[in-house]
Amino acid sequence: MRIGIFTNTYYPDVNGVANCVAAYRQGLTMRGHEVVIFAPCPADYQRSKDPDNVYRFPAVPTPLDMDYSIAFPYSRPVVKALRRLDFDVIHTQHPVWVGAWGAWYARWTDVPLVTTVHTEYELFANMVPLPEALVEMYLRVRVTSYCNKCQIVTTAVDSTRQRLRGQGVTTPIEILPNPINVATFTTADGKSVRDNYGLDNEMVLIGSIGRLSPEKNLPLLMDAVGQVLHKESRAAFLVVGEGPEEQTIQQAAVEQGVADRVIFAGPVAYGDIPEFQAALDLFVTASLSETQPLAYTEAMAAGTPVVAMEAPGAEDMIEPGVNGLLVEPDTGADGLAEAILSLVRDPQRRTQIGRSAQQWAAQFDVDRVADRLLEIYQQAEQLAGEAPI
Repeated sequence: MRIGIFTNTYYPDVNGVANCVAAYRQGLTMRGHEVVIFAPCPADYQRSKDPDNVYRFPAVPTPLDMDYSIAFPYSRPVVKALRRLDFDVIHTQHPVWVGAWGAWYARWTDVPLVTTVHTEYELFANMVPLPEALVEMYLRVRVTSYCNKCQIVTTAVDSTRQRLRGQGVTTPIEILPNPINVATFTTADGKSVRDNYGLDNEMVLIGSIGRLSPEKNLPLLMDAVGQVLHKESRAAFLVVGEGPEEQTIQQAAVEQGVADRVIFAGPVAYGDIPEFQAALDLFVTASLSETQPLAYTEAMAAGTPVVAMEAPGAEDMIEPGVNGLLVEPDTGADGLAEAILSLVRDPQRRTQIGRSAQQWAAQFDVDRVADRLLEIYQQAEQLAGEAPI
């Protein structure tokens, strides 16, 4: 089978969608299938670094501080590839830009179309300099219309499937977990990371790994962590990632008087993430805008308990007290701090929850997800044969 994946973000970008696409490619290629990636070319990126079967659109950075580039709609190498190659299925990752062009190509060539909904796009409406309600309405209509032109829609969690159904998506919606290479996390021990920052085994290391962006609710997270660090002298906080909120949370650490126990590691190569996840005793987050975030799954695969806000995505992944902890959003920073402290002070419970989390994360291994993805592609082919695109 030859699969064309159209995405607005791919290597060298480091984010959940780019990592998912890389994992799809890995799993499908290992099974003997050909995967062709169509993606923007980030500024200053040398295309010669790409492996075979990666084609780039010229692009410019977004005006917003995001891990995406705005692709131009024409690329001579892309056009040549599309004329030369026959695809069995097209799999898009977004309803706009490159994803929209992939959908157009699928309809033009009468090829089955699958799309993955990675996020709730309406949550980003406040980033557009237009009335927020108008942008939200446009995005709902756009996503619904796009999905209903596909043979199959996939998403990582049931809460997103129910939301899409509620806004009018009638296309079949299948659950497709966001994949990771589980073995790289289960075999990591984190010792090199802890040694690098001078952290002994007695230090309880709390951490957050991901993009430092407004939707992650980082000021509240820093408020909660500050409370924990004031009450527990043998705790430290590790922040991995970069983004527009970095200076804000650095300043918060100073204002709270805990800057000496907050480590800002900056961006880290994805290949090093397993060691950072394994180095943590707790993964903490205050985000209310996730689906099935890879960072949560990675932490669980490393045996690191996750403390998260009770919100869609986290609720789909975490069974409270079994493989993690959920915090009622109305309790704010105080509630989050209390939950974190309960595990900081109970190493036996941390270990128990970490083991359960690791067992639970096995279902997201790239091998299992690749098998499921192939089933979805075959289902899309059958649906395309029953009715015109």
